[in-house]
Amino acid sequence: MNPSAGQGVPGDLGRRLAGGVGGGPLPDLEVVLVTAGSMPELRGRAAAELAHSGGVDALVVMGGDGMVSLGAGLVAGTGVPLGIVPAGTGNDFARGAGIRRGAPAVGIERMLTGLRTGEVGIREVDVVRFALDGVEHVALNSVNIGFDAVVNRRANELRRLPGTARYIAALLDSVRSFSPREFGVSVDGGPARGVAAELLTILNGSSIGGGIRVAPHAVVDDGVLDLFIVGRLSKLGLLTLFPLAMVGLHTRLPAVSFERMRRVRVQVPAGVLVYADGEELRGPARGACTLDVRVDPGALRLVQPQGPA
Repeated sequence: MNPSAGQGVPGDLGRRLAGGVGGGPLPDLEVVLVTAGSMPELRGRAAAELAHSGGVDALVVMGGDGMVSLGAGLVAGTGVPLGIVPAGTGNDFARGAGIRRGAPAVGIERMLTGLRTGEVGIREVDVVRFALDGVEHVALNSVNIGFDAVVNRRANELRRLPGTARYIAALLDSVRSFSPREFGVSVDGGPARGVAAELLTILNGSSIGGGIRVAPHAVVDDGVLDLFIVGRLSKLGLLTLFPLAMVGLHTRLPAVSFERMRRVRVQVPAGVLVYADGEELRGPARGACTLDVRVDPGALRLVQPQGPA
């Protein structure tokens, strides 16, 4: 669990889990609660628990997209299912996967009860794998390069605002000082081409920013990724891009393009931010780099609770 997620962690949740869902026993279901003060520490603790458990039925994560990405990095390709209880600011992957958001404590109770009774479905979904600076990473929803990453960084600083409102406020604050950059892009092993763009976003899910559906046709289990590119726009055009996306009209803009692919290589110029699932991977002080991204089809077994949220 991520204590700093958008909806927070209910103060008595640890006690409730230790005593059983709803205060009652959970026959044949052992629950190990893992929390930490930072994402790296949480990743390390969860990895240690998985390594020493001798086998688990599922890894359940509660938090936002960053937490979901952490969980996917631990179990993708292992056969261990991942359960998601959305409790972050954006929750974009959960939204794209059809996992409804509710009160975190209710979500945990529903998830664990479903695992105990077997009233859950398992859906095989795609994973985004990418290499950056020689390090392999996993994402589930999106890899964000350029303006979208700048907005993401600013949104992370505006913690008092809710999801989409936070993203829009960050957009207004970021647009004044941003200018497009030149990228090199090669899709599915094809020749590299130069692209002048405000942003490049590689999506597995369909939305960013807490429900802004920039890639309306993206599906999390179709075996391909969607490359969303926004070319040069005026400040006004950039300012209106995401509000238009909220109502599905951004696809009509000449500067907007989409490509479906299985892998892409992006030459990222110096000083350009790179984010993935809401977490910063490369800051503005870094030099140029090459980003290799590919889809790993059906690599994650996703728990889908049945019945009402």
